Amino acid sequence: MNFDYKQYYQQLKDALENENTSNKKTLHKRHTRYFEEQQNKELIIGGVVLFLIVIIIFSIGYYFLILSPNMEEIQNEKNIKINEVNSLFKDNMTDSSSKQAIISRINSANSVEEVDSIDVDSMAYPILKNELLDQINQYKDKYDRVQVNVNDTADIMSVKNASEYINLSTAHELADTHIERVDSVIIPLSINRKQAASGLLNVGDVIDIYKNNQNMSTDSQDNDENNSLNNTTSENDSTSEVTDVSNNEEYSNNSDTNKLVGGCIVVSILRSKDSGSIDSNMEVSESPNTRNITQTNSMDIQELLESESAGALDENQLNLLLDNYGYRLSNYERTSNLGDLDVDYIIMVEVPRDSVDDVISNMDNLIITIPTYDAPRWVNLTSN
Repeated sequence: MNFDYKQYYQQLKDALENENTSNKKTLHKRHTRYFEEQQNKELIIGGVVLFLIVIIIFSIGYYFLILSPNMEEIQNEKNIKINEVNSLFKDNMTDSSSKQAIISRINSANSVEEVDSIDVDSMAYPILKNELLDQINQYKDKYDRVQVNVNDTADIMSVKNASEYINLSTAHELADTHIERVDSVIIPLSINRKQAASGLLNVGDVIDIYKNNQNMSTDSQDNDENNSLNNTTSENDSTSEVTDVSNNEEYSNNSDTNKLVGGCIVVSILRSKDSGSIDSNMEVSESPNTRNITQTNSMDIQELLESESAGALDENQLNLLLDNYGYRLSNYERTSNLGDLDVDYIIMVEVPRDSVDDVISNMDNLIITIPTYDAPRWVNLTSN
């Protein structure tokens, strides 16, 4: 039996060709599947990248168009509130933890509405009030007084009056209030009756001292007006009108009255001796037997004082006449609505040491007033 090599070779060749064809198809399928997977991955990656780009663009737009302006507005509102806190809590506070707590509360707010809802005045008021009340108890002197400084004006008050002032003040008023220990001196004031509260002052009275610039401004304005009237040309007239306007503005600005110090106590009073002369004349007529009696008395208080100091007169009798004579004379003038207006006084007054320079340098323009919260007994403020 002969083996057919050609047929066998042909069969083997056909088998190899079939196998190669099958492998090619399988390989092609694998390549096709691989490319499809790669394309799907690229599509997915492209979609993810596009999505990320859109998210980034949206986030940037939201930040610059909405979030950033809103954050800036919130920060501006926070700065306003923080500045308000700083204006209320000044160097007069011994404990800054309360201030920092309010600022932290403001910084923790996340919206404009939340910032606006924070009432700084209400939060600061009890803190400021309790701090000042503690300072009153801390700085009171042996006479139960403290010095209350408000807007660079010193007032000597009793502990009771100072506590009432603190309890009735607002948060902003309390922020401008400083409590100190009373450091005072006694100074003499040489003033006339118009300045000295009509002379109705007595030892121990509480007074306030004001400065009035109106007299100085009026004299300056009168001189300027007299000079302007001497100008005859139209050009000078127009110039003088401008000068008059500026002088009037200066007058209105300078003719103010401001308080220098309050709560001062009158220590002693000297009234000019011109008010110490007493003359009296008495005439008596009788009938039917007519008899005329004329009696004239003349007494000089200054001479009586000199005689008393020399021991020439009975001191007990003179004390009945001379004790508190000046005030009693002013009081009689008050009740009679008739008095001597050309009287000068030298008043010894207790004032804070820091206010001495202002009071002495403005002595010619001082006005003494009597506060109604501690007015003399003869003051009647009730309506009839």
